[in-house]
Amino acid sequence: MDLVIKEHIEKLELSDIDDNFIVIYDDNYYSVSELFYKILQEIKSNIHNKNQFIRDHGINLNDYDEILQLISDKIDKIITKEKTSKSYINLAIKILPEKSVVLLSEYLRVFFDKSFFKFFFPFVLALSVFLYFFTNNKYQEHTIFEVTLFDTVIVYLAILTIMIFHELGHSSASSHYKIRPKEIGFGFYIFFPVLYSNVTRIWKLNKNKRVIVNLGGVYFQGIINCFFLVYVLLFNEYNHFTYLVLLVIKTNLFVMAYSLFPFVRNDGYWVISDYFNIPNLNKKSYSYFIELIKRKEKLNYSMLIYSIGQYLFVFYLIHKYLPSIPKSINEFYSSLQEKGFIDLIINDFGIVFKLLISLIIASVMLATLFKFIKPIFRNEKPID
Repeated sequence: MDLVIKEHIEKLELSDIDDNFIVIYDDNYYSVSELFYKILQEIKSNIHNKNQFIRDHGINLNDYDEILQLISDKIDKIITKEKTSKSYINLAIKILPEKSVVLLSEYLRVFFDKSFFKFFFPFVLALSVFLYFFTNNKYQEHTIFEVTLFDTVIVYLAILTIMIFHELGHSSASSHYKIRPKEIGFGFYIFFPVLYSNVTRIWKLNKNKRVIVNLGGVYFQGIINCFFLVYVLLFNEYNHFTYLVLLVIKTNLFVMAYSLFPFVRNDGYWVISDYFNIPNLNKKSYSYFIELIKRKEKLNYSMLIYSIGQYLFVFYLIHKYLPSIPKSINEFYSSLQEKGFIDLIINDFGIVFKLLISLIIASVMLATLFKFIKPIFRNEKPID
């Protein structure tokens, strides 16, 4: 055994949870095959025997040397690869350092006590659904599009605060299961501004515990909704402050629903990926249906249902929002000519907001549609 290979393998951490074989190095996680994992495990434990391995797997010496070379090449890539523990988050910056997150999580992890969580989690979700219908019925004249730039800034700051609490939900759940959370930061997913909590080491947990960590953010948002419900029940006067509170409530409820939506890379996506033990779910789903037709993939009902769901989601976006995009652009252009850019931004930001939403949806539709079409015309699977 090459001493260099052994030295590199000693730097790796191995995890086998729910038949999910993971190699960990510098907080980067790699899903590997069972055979690859067992070879690494034997070498790390100093129990690997070349002759025994050749006999057990019915291979010759040349095959064995090729396998070792493949392992060596893979390990070299893992060791030398630049750290990308949040590879899908671009331009990431820290908002709360690890020390602060750990301290806060220690106090908040009480919400994940097993008996308390089993009761309170479904309660806050049911309360959030009730809050949605209650506010829509009580304040039917309220709309999210009659906003000024000042209103938008106030609501954005409030939601930013709530989302930091959301990320603390993930960190606190991780802390509850004795996995030390790291920083909470800000970055961009594609071109969407997002917050994130670095809890990558939860790969060491079983799938049920990982699912609870994934749900921790929405859970904490639901706790915030308890305070919102108290306000709308106690105060009946509809003034500008109430208008802003309703904006925050509706935005928070939308973010909760969006977070649980499984067809974007958010909390709901990770719940599905972890529960069904499908690493790289997003990447696989784009090509699975086509590969299944070509008989290059085995039938997996969970994967099939998710892949079809992805197709339906794209078709829905095209049908629902594509016709409205020209209307939003025309409305923005007419208002810009009539009022001027500054007056439009300050006093009628709702029109600008509609345009931004339309352009974002159009961009997502095009990018997603490309990922679906690509496997049809190429043999390789699409890049996630």
